[in-house]
Amino acid sequence: MDLLLIDDDEIDRTAIIRALSKSDIGFTVIEANCAKRAMEHIRKQAFDGILLDYRLPDADGLELLKSLNALLEDGTAIVMISRYEDETLADRCIQMGAQDFLLKDEVNTRSLTRAIRHARQRASLSRALQKTHERLRELAEHDSLTALLNRYGFEISLDQALNTARVEHLELALILLDLDDFKVINDTHGHHLGDRLLVAIAERLRNIVPANGLLARIGGDEFGVVLRGPDALQHAQEMATALLRALEPVFVIDELPLFIGACAGIAGYGELASDSSGLLKCADIALYRAKQCGRSQLQFYSEALDLAVQQRHYIATGLRQALPQQQFFLCYQGKFDAYSGELEGVEALLRWQHPREGVITPDVFLPVAEDLGMMDAICEWVLLSACRQMQQWLRMLAPTGKRLSIAVNLSPSQDLREKLLSQVQTATRESGLPPELLELEITENALIEQPEQLAEVLEEVVALGITLSLDDFGTGFSSLEHIKDFPISVLKIDKSFTAGIEEDEKARRLLVALINFAHGFDVLSVAEGVETDLQAQFCRDHGCQLLQGYLYGRPVPAADFTRDYIAPLLPQHCTCDKG
Repeated sequence: MDLLLIDDDEIDRTAIIRALSKSDIGFTVIEANCAKRAMEHIRKQAFDGILLDYRLPDADGLELLKSLNALLEDGTAIVMISRYEDETLADRCIQMGAQDFLLKDEVNTRSLTRAIRHARQRASLSRALQKTHERLRELAEHDSLTALLNRYGFEISLDQALNTARVEHLELALILLDLDDFKVINDTHGHHLGDRLLVAIAERLRNIVPANGLLARIGGDEFGVVLRGPDALQHAQEMATALLRALEPVFVIDELPLFIGACAGIAGYGELASDSSGLLKCADIALYRAKQCGRSQLQFYSEALDLAVQQRHYIATGLRQALPQQQFFLCYQGKFDAYSGELEGVEALLRWQHPREGVITPDVFLPVAEDLGMMDAICEWVLLSACRQMQQWLRMLAPTGKRLSIAVNLSPSQDLREKLLSQVQTATRESGLPPELLELEITENALIEQPEQLAEVLEEVVALGITLSLDDFGTGFSSLEHIKDFPISVLKIDKSFTAGIEEDEKARRLLVALINFAHGFDVLSVAEGVETDLQAQFCRDHGCQLLQGYLYGRPVPAADFTRDYIAPLLPQHCTCDKG
């Protein structure tokens, strides 16, 4: 065996060498009287074992032990030797990587030979265990498919990077990438091909991320990138853009061309995100906003976005209590005959009486309600409440013979295919409202997905006697197709077309075209957003049948609508010409 003896006492070294010479194992001993000389020998050759004195003139033995363990090859044993009998010292030496501990007073041929032999065996086992541990750690922290860091390994690395950024006062940016419609590829072509695509994607991303950056696959179709350095935040957008562009060229898997895009959310370490969980949360929120904007988009997490997220959370928290605590209420706006000015129908419009913020309009809270999956419950409540209110007005108007319709808006986020028919049947049955006086307003967005199945449901609803209206007409992309395929009998022309007719000739021509379009399909036309007498007269002159807007009244609660619009129709009042 080749041994390195590190001891500054020449007498002790001589005694140890003499003892080793009497062993049945042939030892070749190299001597070093200080730590510096010892390190020089270790860098030049490998040793089977090292005898290391606890005290050296230029280094502490334990510190040298730590350095040796970082340099030594597999199977090199270290035996600590000391003149001082101290059980605590012996334990510390073993804990820091020595395989054995001997007192110099006990050194003899037998004890040295046995200690070195056993130490080599322990060193070999220790190195094997260490390799196994490192392999298990590698498996635990890396994705088996792409060989990138997985989420567990990424979070560990992110924590370490954040600690370094704090100490060295460096910037750190986190980029989250989420693939667009990757599930469609898995569902269409199978998971095996999807896995091969992920490997190809990982390779492209790996070619973009710098060597000092971190790249991980932290979810099925989500990747994370960490940039560190003095200008990390400045470079984050450039990096995110480069990553998105890297995915644009076609991927060819088994001769099959595949196109995949992604969206990116970016967050920087700082006041808004001071730890790894906060940073991931901020980047995830930015990613969510990016995906809302469409494909191949990126979004920075900012203070303004932070405030918006807090506001959204505030709204979401309140919404969960709004329905059970009866905080929702309906306002009503009339629809009037364009020529006589008589009230012909009413539209129910949802409002939220927030306990702290007062009345909140639907444009603020409905997008949050959609994300929370609350629209089925909310729309069911609106439908039943509106039907009950109209039935109450009809009882009041019974002596006059006046019949009004009630219009209720449907949401694209409702489960229209499975629940609409039963909800309508329940609302008309429980309220007693004749189905022919109920009008359902649907937007083109609700007609896009699975139109054949939805058309069947709407045909069943219309068969009950209910009227179907296409709301915001003219703002969609396929109005002609919708008029043809769905049982629509009312077109509500969006207020954006009414607003510009006083100054814009093109707007006037477009509004006339939409009214004529309704006539051509023999459906009722309703102009929304009528605010001036000139707008009302223009609509009348070109044949629009019903008008709705602030000229005739703003949406008001039921009690106010009863006072201002229903009561004047009763026998004890004179009929009021609202035209």
